[in-house]
Amino acid sequence: MAIGKGPVGSDKAAQQMAHLEQRLEVVRRKFNMYFNGFEKTPPNMEFDTLKREFREFSNQGFASPTFRFKAQNLIAKWNLMRTTWERDLARMEEGRFKPNAHHASHAKDLGKVDDIE
Repeated sequence: MAIGKGPVGSDKAAQQMAHLEQRLEVVRRKFNMYFNGFEKTPPNMEFDTLKREFREFSNQGFASPTFRFKAQNLIAKWNLMRTTWERDLARMEEGRFKPNAHHASHAKDLGKVDDIE
């Protein structure tokens, strides 16, 4: 989906946000399958495409403050997921990621858990 520059009206913004929310959910599910050991390879192509789409989406303006607020929330959600996925991919490459120990491993990074077994 090509996304142009400049202010976006409410109908077009709603369509773009719905599209990105749907794609984000699909990629989230694929990463969950990968991190839990059900898939052998990460969804790199979908992830890269989504990165590009969000980069284009975040560079445009919105005609309505309501859609600007919704867009900022969607972009914040994307940034959180992207950061988590990139960190977990790096941890898997280093051999420090354990499937199904996702929340405990992140808590250990924050110093809230002493040991993961």
